[in-house]
Amino acid sequence: MFDFLKKKPAEDQQKKFTYGEYNPAEQFNAETADGVPVEREVFAETLQKHAPMTGVRLDEEMVEILTDYYEMVVRSNAHVNLTAITDAKEFAIKHIVDSLMLTQFLAPSRKKRLLDVGTGAGLPTIPLAVVLPYNYFAAVDAQNKRYEFVRFACKNLNINNISVSRYRAEEAAHLALYREKFEFVTARAVAPLNVLAEYCLGMVKMGGLFLAMKGANYQEELDAADNAIFQMGGRFEEVQTYTLPTGEERSIIIIKKVVPCRSSLPRRSAAIKKSPF
Repeated sequence: MFDFLKKKPAEDQQKKFTYGEYNPAEQFNAETADGVPVEREVFAETLQKHAPMTGVRLDEEMVEILTDYYEMVVRSNAHVNLTAITDAKEFAIKHIVDSLMLTQFLAPSRKKRLLDVGTGAGLPTIPLAVVLPYNYFAAVDAQNKRYEFVRFACKNLNINNISVSRYRAEEAAHLALYREKFEFVTARAVAPLNVLAEYCLGMVKMGGLFLAMKGANYQEELDAADNAIFQMGGRFEEVQTYTLPTGEERSIIIIKKVVPCRSSLPRRSAAIKKSPF
């Protein structure tokens, strides 16, 4: 797919792996990105070692694409501020393996669609789209630089099953293209659950699931989100917990859409922040 054994002009390599401002005259360093090591082999080995815990079988092409994605994020990070995690092992586990935990919901039903709210660097959307090429994904983010980076990554990685849009979640939820259209909606480290529920449940279709990716201390957020879940037509189902190989505990809060939410919801962002449900 990508032949890294052939030497390419520094400018071409830099354009391929970096979204943002860059100096074409600057020598492309295959080993570092703005002083951060780019350890492709370490990333690939870590990913292959720990991916089985997600139930996903990665072939060589998937590993290569995800390794390219890792390099793109690390090289673009100085210009776009995509992530605080740039270490190859941590990136493979805390970003990619963690994202792939959602495949348990998607893999059996190829035609079902997932929307990622506040996608940031494209997580969990891009890893999911790589390993599930026959599923359809959509991603929204309000920040232009992050939106443009995800578009850049999808184009350069030749990922064609993601639709990326620049919207605030509460705006997208009132558009016909998004309103109660998705079997699955997810959000990863975006906002407290009571706020997320109002942002996201308006885009979950009847019988679909809102999958909120959280850490170990989810119970307090869940308790505080009861009214928001109710107001948005949701019903709490269960929490799935797991431990990443780095030792961090993670959780997926599963909320089912059982009643259409009122047409006036979600409210504007200022109202949600001022008086959350």
